[in-house]
Amino acid sequence: MQVLGGKLKGRKIKIPAQIRPVSQRIKKGCFDIIFDLVEAKTVLDLYAGSGSLGIEALSRGAERAVFVDKDKASIKSIKSNINSLKLNKSAEIYCKESSLAIKYLWRKKAFFDLIFLDPPYYKGLLIKSLQLLESYDILARSSYLICFCYENDQYAQKYKSFSLDLKRNYGQSSLLIYKK
Repeated sequence: MQVLGGKLKGRKIKIPAQIRPVSQRIKKGCFDIIFDLVEAKTVLDLYAGSGSLGIEALSRGAERAVFVDKDKASIKSIKSNINSLKLNKSAEIYCKESSLAIKYLWRKKAFFDLIFLDPPYYKGLLIKSLQLLESYDILARSSYLICFCYENDQYAQKYKSFSLDLKRNYGQSSLLIYKK
C-alpha cells in the first residue's frame, strides 16, 4: 500500500498481516471527496490498523493525527510507518480499545475535525462508535465522521447529532460520511 496524494505521494506504508486495510480505490474515492476538508485539521484514525488513513490526511495537509488501535502488531506497524515517513511531530499513537480511547480523549478535552472509523466488519462497531461519540463528544464544530463498512453492515441515516451526508458503495464496501 502507498500514500496516494500530497507531500508523501508514492511512499510505501507497511500493512500488518492480520488486518483488512481500506482498499486503495476506496481511499482514493474518500480523499477525492474530502480533499478540501483536510488542510490544517486535526484527525483521529480510530481502528487505525496500519494508520494509512491518518497518514494520508497528514500527507494532504492535516495538522495533527491521533492513531488508535488495540492490536499491538498494528501499533508497531503504525509506529514504523510514522517513523519512516518522518511524521513523529504531528502524530500521537495509542494502544487502546476504541471505547476506552474515546473516553480518554474526551477527558483530555481533545477535539477532532475529522474522525476516520474503519472498524472490523460484521461486529456492529460502527453503530457502537456513533453512540460513544455522541456520549463523549470529541468532535469540533462542523466536523465529519468518515466511516468504512461492509455494504450489509448496520448504519444509521441519522443518529442524534450526526446526519449521513453521503453514502458511496465500492464493491462490497461502503463509504459513509456523517456531518455533525
